[in-house]
Amino acid sequence: MALLTYREAVIDIESGEDVLSALLRAEVDARHSCRAGVCQSCLHRAVEGQPPPAAQEGLSDAQKSLGYFLACLCRPETPLTIVPAQEAGDRFEVSVQAIDRLAGDVIRLRLEHGPDFSYRPGQFIELIAEDGLGRHYSLASHPEEDSFIELHVRLYPGGRMSGLIAERLAPGRKMHVAGPLGTCIYEGIDPDQPMCLVGSGTGLAPLVGILRDAWRRGHRGSIRLYHGVREPEGLYLHDQLEALASERANFSYVACALSAASPEGGDVAQAVLERENALADTAFFLCGGERLVTRLKRELYMKGASLKQLRSDAFVPAPYQRRGERRPCLQPLPR
Repeated sequence: MALLTYREAVIDIESGEDVLSALLRAEVDARHSCRAGVCQSCLHRAVEGQPPPAAQEGLSDAQKSLGYFLACLCRPETPLTIVPAQEAGDRFEVSVQAIDRLAGDVIRLRLEHGPDFSYRPGQFIELIAEDGLGRHYSLASHPEEDSFIELHVRLYPGGRMSGLIAERLAPGRKMHVAGPLGTCIYEGIDPDQPMCLVGSGTGLAPLVGILRDAWRRGHRGSIRLYHGVREPEGLYLHDQLEALASERANFSYVACALSAASPEGGDVAQAVLERENALADTAFFLCGGERLVTRLKRELYMKGASLKQLRSDAFVPAPYQRRGERRPCLQPLPR
């Protein structure tokens, strides 16, 4: 077996040579900048084989567990098959199981999948229609508890994929998914560590998966979930989350709607910044609009949150999505 395979192409790599140099010599357009393991521009993912530990220095536990590594620091001694960090990967056929309206502009889509598809709660997939149209959606389901994958789809006026889902999909319809991708998962968390989950709109979906995974793994620390929306009707799991907060001593739920007065204020970011303390000890999960995620990552970091404990999944509007690159920030540094 070849020592280095890029997608499906065998790449000649010399003894002691780093992966980035081998890719560039093979005229692969591999992103890079500092070539010293600092900027993380050359991040790749091993889909077969295990990168050497030195190639994963500075990465989060979640990134390491999913096979991410820095190509400029990677000198493989055993065979590796690699892809760019944000490449969606193989396609899998799925079948529509159920379509339900959770709120006026939010649909819950459940898809049956085969045994070869696996994922971690909190990751996202690319949903692909018959005509090749693709959009990225986060996973709210749990692979050990659900026989399906669950997506929360926001309906956009004139949206091609959301219109298809709302108007033309029916149970039994075949589609494809690619992935999964994303490192916003429950990994590298101490069971007694405080957790803060923040989502806007359908950014609640991955947080539901992460919350379920934390409890399944026996998390004992406090968990606070903030959900921010524009209108109160957008709080589409409000009753269920309120019920969980009353049942579980270590869980609290804060709902914020910009157009409605609330004790926490309508701005979910402001509510988080005002209420959260012990920032250095807290594991943060930030999911939703890019502006919200960027703002919170910067301000929480500046107030003392640990960079390695800031996990994020920033949603990018469909016109800016390229295949496999819905969320271009695996771990951007605060500026």
